[in-house]
Amino acid sequence: MPDCLICGKETTATHMGMDACRACTVFFRRNRGARGRLQCINGTSNCKDYRKGIYTCRKCRLDRFDAVMAAGRKGEVENQDITITPSPSSSLDSPIYIPDRLSFEFNTAMEEGTSVERHTPPQTPSMTTIERIRAAYRALSLMRRTHEFQLRGIWMDPFEAEKEEYDLIPCTYQLMNEGTRILITGLFDFIPSVFPEFNTLSIADKWLLIRNYQKIFHVVDSCLRMYRRYGEHSNLYVLGFGSYTSYLSTETVEEYFSDCTDQKNVLEAARTLRDCLQENCIKMKSQVCRMQPTEEEYLALMGIAFWSIENAEPNENLVELASRYRTEILSDLTARYRQTIGEEEGAIRIGGLYCLLMGFKKAEMNMKWEYEVYRILNVFDDNTYMYKLQMHRSDIEE
Repeated sequence: MPDCLICGKETTATHMGMDACRACTVFFRRNRGARGRLQCINGTSNCKDYRKGIYTCRKCRLDRFDAVMAAGRKGEVENQDITITPSPSSSLDSPIYIPDRLSFEFNTAMEEGTSVERHTPPQTPSMTTIERIRAAYRALSLMRRTHEFQLRGIWMDPFEAEKEEYDLIPCTYQLMNEGTRILITGLFDFIPSVFPEFNTLSIADKWLLIRNYQKIFHVVDSCLRMYRRYGEHSNLYVLGFGSYTSYLSTETVEEYFSDCTDQKNVLEAARTLRDCLQENCIKMKSQVCRMQPTEEEYLALMGIAFWSIENAEPNENLVELASRYRTEILSDLTARYRQTIGEEEGAIRIGGLYCLLMGFKKAEMNMKWEYEVYRILNVFDDNTYMYKLQMHRSDIEE
């Protein structure tokens, strides 16, 4: 029987993606929001003998959770070797705090209020592909919100973050660059939760699929979130999301380049961004307005878009997987249409969704051209993560 990694007592369950007893789990959920107000009662920040399993200080008990999570990011947790260290810096100039599988599962558990296994959560046999996409997308969204707020020095209760009632801020180069890092990390957990055979692929094939997907995912995700936030009136508001918690619009393009290293050509870069927003976002919103996809249709598009790999030079195994998973999603969608609007009308909707996907892909290609312009103008450089992804630089895989 494993010991609780927080208090040291024996536990029969796994909570929050790690060996944590129920008492410690309940304590964390009740006290995590008070972290900034707590102080060590003895002034030592080390009030507890692990083997005795005794805590009298809430501050040190919460710090123990942080230490366990930090150790989990570096490898398997050894009870004796965990030391309490300060939380990672939230500065954009510091190395980014990238969530790994352990923190991803922790956030999922916090959102669902249930226990999870240490590895990728098992799939429920009765879940359809679209239902798996919904569950995994919810977890991915929570992770992105939480960690983008941490970058800005904001700690938000996950239950508050889920409400999507926070204010969006204008996107900048740094916010979008670091937001892309967070998204890529999250996609490596999102995809196998929906398509389990992703875990069996080689590293090269995984990166091929993720690179091919990340921009089109950004487009679909942005449209879905605009729909959720503003409903059918979304075309009246901001043009799109730059990162998960920031927006892009023609009125804030100069601000986008305000934190670039090289400021010589920012005015020309701003004109390019404004033109691209008008070309991409406004036309896309017009297509979306005509189609008016439902939330389920957006989720289906997310899955279909991942396996739209015709231009990625895939091998035969990937082609076979793509065909099979696309068929699963379309069959799921057709079954839902059969119960609601009928097969004939459903077939028309599926055709409309593929037309919409083609429009999204055109926007994706325009974004690639746009990034090349920014590199020529030196507002993007060789260390820009967004640009390295596009150039298939191998150092991002390290």
